[in-house]
Amino acid sequence: MPVHEGRHEWDLPEIGLRRLGAQDIRHFWKRFAAVHGPGLSYGSLYSRWRTVDDETVISLYLTNHSVGLFVRGRRGEPYSSTARRLSALEPELGSALRATLRGHEPLCYLTSRPTPTTDTSAWSAAFDWMLEAGNRYDAVLREVLERSRNEA
Repeated sequence: MPVHEGRHEWDLPEIGLRRLGAQDIRHFWKRFAAVHGPGLSYGSLYSRWRTVDDETVISLYLTNHSVGLFVRGRRGEPYSSTARRLSALEPELGSALRATLRGHEPLCYLTSRPTPTTDTSAWSAAFDWMLEAGNRYDAVLREVLERSRNEA
């Protein structure tokens, strides 16, 4: 590992942010799964999916600078189809989620938390936020979707 004036690359406040590598990302998700428990599926290297129903998924993700989540359709469904389907549940769903359907195209109901994910000491707080936000999104989506099905 590179050393800068007696400091290692993981001394982020002193030498700045580095990029997450694939191994770092896999380690993040492995640790998150240990906290979250079963029920997540692989979305991509950067994301894990939490299934709400056959058509609705919560995508949890990480970047070098943040963690977050958004609502998507099943694998292969285009954003336009997901947004059109979910727009029938507006404004109730957006209000309950405290997020906008189309505010961050092509991501429905995006919410995020600034987090220096290259600093492993920040992961615990990120996990807590992702669990709370994911649980809230799951509960709201299940309730609104179920009510919509019952009214149809």
